[in-house]
Amino acid sequence: MRITSATALLVLLLGGCAAVPPVPPVVGAPVRSANWTLQGRIGVQNDEQKLSGQIHWQHREDRDDLLMTSPLGQGVARIVRDAGGVTLEVPNQPTRHAHDVDTLTREVLGYVLPVSGLVWWVQARPAPGSAFEATRDAAGRLAQLRQNGWTIDYLQYADDAPSRPRKLVVAREGLEIRLVADSWQNE
Repeated sequence: MRITSATALLVLLLGGCAAVPPVPPVVGAPVRSANWTLQGRIGVQNDEQKLSGQIHWQHREDRDDLLMTSPLGQGVARIVRDAGGVTLEVPNQPTRHAHDVDTLTREVLGYVLPVSGLVWWVQARPAPGSAFEATRDAAGRLAQLRQNGWTIDYLQYADDAPSRPRKLVVAREGLEIRLVADSWQNE
């Protein structure tokens, strides 16, 4: 059975995004912690539907754990990436397993999403190993990043951590993901 809802799209796009260790994108750029927790809100809009909810994303160099909830706090989905692969749990569906996130998105959605880039993009950094174009604001922070066919617009940075994005939009033809980071902790 294929899960084709925006919920699966949202969960798979965010979950298990890091398969490579952090590398600074620019010489002299601050190195982000390999371990962090992000809590926030997310909205996904594709050609067919809109979905919004909350995320709790705990990222470790060797593991990601992402819990998606509805706006009312009900669990919608959970993704875990570790050395054994990627697991997706969605209510009333069998648990799905795959070797990597790209395989899981291809199996569940029928196409691959940019999951390997998102862990970098939420940190205002281009994913290593791929060409990119960047536009910077007056403070030298990323204002827009284009990589692998995706455009990432950085709409606002955190007041307490000026290099940490607070609001961003990740878009490609037919899909737009809006993320607001309400809380971010380096661990």
